[in-house]
Amino acid sequence: MCNGLLLVDKPKNLTSNQTLKILKKRLNIKKAGIVGILDPLAHGMLPILFGEATKFSSYIESYKKKYEVVCQLGSVSTTGDKEGIVTPYKQNNLKLLEQGFINTRLKKFFGELLQTPPMFSGLKVKGEKLYNLARKGITIPRKPRKIFIHDIKLMKFQGSVLKLSIVCSKGTYIRTLVEEIGKDLSVGAYIKDLQRVEIGKYKKDIMIKLDQIKNLSITKTNYFVDINTILSDEDSFILSDLEEKKIRMGQPVHKSSEFHNKLVTIYNKNNIIGIAVIKNNCIYPKRLINFNE
Repeated sequence: MCNGLLLVDKPKNLTSNQTLKILKKRLNIKKAGIVGILDPLAHGMLPILFGEATKFSSYIESYKKKYEVVCQLGSVSTTGDKEGIVTPYKQNNLKLLEQGFINTRLKKFFGELLQTPPMFSGLKVKGEKLYNLARKGITIPRKPRKIFIHDIKLMKFQGSVLKLSIVCSKGTYIRTLVEEIGKDLSVGAYIKDLQRVEIGKYKKDIMIKLDQIKNLSITKTNYFVDINTILSDEDSFILSDLEEKKIRMGQPVHKSSEFHNKLVTIYNKNNIIGIAVIKNNCIYPKRLINFNE
């Protein structure tokens, strides 16, 4: 079985699920999953896990994400991007905007924020995806959610176009953030282009274009991240053969540690056993790898 990770450079105008289906067919693999869905109009890094590595999805999903976003100033859109109905912003102070002022205003968006998910999103409420309701002209109350903005950098400001680099937590809706930035600048804004360029330790240079993936030979290249190295930067413990046997039987293993109630990875030599939690100097199994499945 193929067990590992590919960081696919998803093209525009293709859904994340369509991308997954194409890969599963080309690689003749049944067990695969996406981590962090991208909108059809967005492009860039789409992590796809294969085989037993799918058990790491929640771990990778928690990583910080980095996006590069091109914003159109002076107008707003019903969907927050160029797909919606675009109208001029009622208070348009575009001619007064200066780079220094923009940088100052961006700082107010750093840190923890409460963000209300947009109606045009894949979030489900009572089993119904919000965008299905939005397309019917229905708007329902949504609960604000906590997000964290680690960094926003102004990459370019020319005329009515603004390009930003944004590092954020999972669950952040970049379209909503751009709308809020446009409102704060008193010019309005919507997304013209959105690219995800990093997830955690994974940078854009390891991304592979969909057209480059033809068959399983891709797993022999540097683009393929083997299951044993996917979580190599996380805190980990090495277990003996006997300790691994105990863990696989559901028994805790004693390990002196300063960590408490923390998720860690466990290995036997260089082979990953899975994800565990350590508390009170004992390791308890949480999600174990089974290469015999």
